[in-house]
Amino acid sequence: MEIALTNPELIILGLVAEEPKYGYQIEQNIVQRGVREWTEIGFSSIYYILNKLEDRGLLVSEKHTAGERPARKIYRLTNLGRQEYQKAVRARLTSPRPRTDDFDIGLANLLALDRSELLQALTAYQFALNEKLIQVQTKFDLDGGDDLNLAAYELFNHSMAQLKAEVDWITEIIERLSK
Repeated sequence: MEIALTNPELIILGLVAEEPKYGYQIEQNIVQRGVREWTEIGFSSIYYILNKLEDRGLLVSEKHTAGERPARKIYRLTNLGRQEYQKAVRARLTSPRPRTDDFDIGLANLLALDRSELLQALTAYQFALNEKLIQVQTKFDLDGGDDLNLAAYELFNHSMAQLKAEVDWITEIIERLSK
């Protein structure tokens, strides 16, 4: 039976694969690692996804109590969950997928703007890209830079390489249109 995992499901499986976790720990990891910068996963959907993954046999949970705190469900991967997690990671690392991006829709329709409006919009985009690159570089440095684990390091490295390439590309377009 083929089990297709959505990106949010794969992210949650990956966090639980590191070590058993409860829902709030998953939310903390998502915030600490800046996951929402590169994919959509809402706070309110975490428990829904955990329950869905448990219903599909990819996770199991146990209730744990600690002191005066109310009981919390701790989630861990099942054998099937680990297999499907690894399969989904392998598929994403070996098969480029189409990118969906609002900017591409804007590019497809750029003739709607006159040259000065287009240059103004593209310059604003260039500024935003540069700001984003600074933010990612700063987060990389604050989180440990070259001492990060391989996955975190490469995720930052990929994001920064993409941003740098896009800054170079948008700079060329602005220069061409400015002539």
